[in-house]
Amino acid sequence: MKTIFGLALLLTISPMLTSCQSTQQSSAVAVVPEPVVLEQLYQEGRAAYEAGNFTVAAEKFARVVEADPTHVNALVNWGAALARNGQALEAISKYQLALARDPNNAAAYYNWGVALERLRKHAEAAEKYERAIALQSDLLTPTLQAYLERQRSRKQDTQISTPPPRK
Repeated sequence: MKTIFGLALLLTISPMLTSCQSTQQSSAVAVVPEPVVLEQLYQEGRAAYEAGNFTVAAEKFARVVEADPTHVNALVNWGAALARNGQALEAISKYQLALARDPNNAAAYYNWGVALERLRKHAEAAEKYERAIALQSDLLTPTLQAYLERQRSRKQDTQISTPPPRK
């Protein structure tokens, strides 16, 4: 009789234990927002960026990437917001992540060039701009063309050797 009572008690409690375990397991799993929610968050980031609120924009894009690490546009825009907020090195890491996911992303190369230019790494910036233009020719503006020509001129100047002074 004790065995039957124990078995009945176990059968009664077992479903409750299982439901508690599944609740604990589900709370440990990260909640992934619906695509509509991610798109809304992405658009809020764009709006914050356009309004000049780069800190909020960076936070919104970071949340999108956290939920969807494959969202290349959010990575690029996150980098742009960081760069505009004076965090060029952090921005470059976002462009690198974006390019790891999409090696032909012209916007990532272009923005990487902008960040390098802010860091006064002009030769490297020119390389990134050239790569961006090779992927998307309409990125070449007259201002960028003039910048690249100045960089080519400087590069040529550094390659000219001067004869040693005469004694």
